[in-house]
Amino acid sequence: MRRTALSFAALLAACAAASASAAPSAGQTLTIYAVPATVQFMNHADDRLRGMATNPFNLKDESVILNANGKEKGKGPFPGDDVLYGFKLFGDAKLTKHTGTALFTCYYTFAKRATCDSYFDLPKGLLLASGPVQFGASHFTLGVVGGTKAYFGALGQVESVSVSTKAQRFDLQVTK
Repeated sequence: MRRTALSFAALLAACAAASASAAPSAGQTLTIYAVPATVQFMNHADDRLRGMATNPFNLKDESVILNANGKEKGKGPFPGDDVLYGFKLFGDAKLTKHTGTALFTCYYTFAKRATCDSYFDLPKGLLLASGPVQFGASHFTLGVVGGTKAYFGALGQVESVSVSTKAQRFDLQVTK
């Protein structure tokens, strides 16, 4: 019985050491560059009109949302719209070292703000981050909420800065 307990303790220690060596080090920063590959915008204007008929506020006036031509007032994105962005990721500013892909799903709320969930598919695993993004902003910050493999249980932040009309820089600051 004692021998089994010692074997089990040794196995646990070996597993802990192996997972610690695969994990990103405390305070690891990874800079990657992203180039848009795909974008898909989903306009949910029909849902907004449908919502005018059945809502708890008794709003029945289409003029609040539509102009005289029957189109939405102002420029979108509007609450309820969502966008999927696909990116190619590179490890250098010259965009020559392909290092993975990223997918952003952004759901727009009010004042052209969105809540975005991002998935960075990197060589050491998938890194997940989420947070608010202002439409058209040149920079934003997302919170790292976990991941897979080396990023399992990771925390930190992703800072995004526009570096050109073609590319975005992501600084991934990851801790365990």
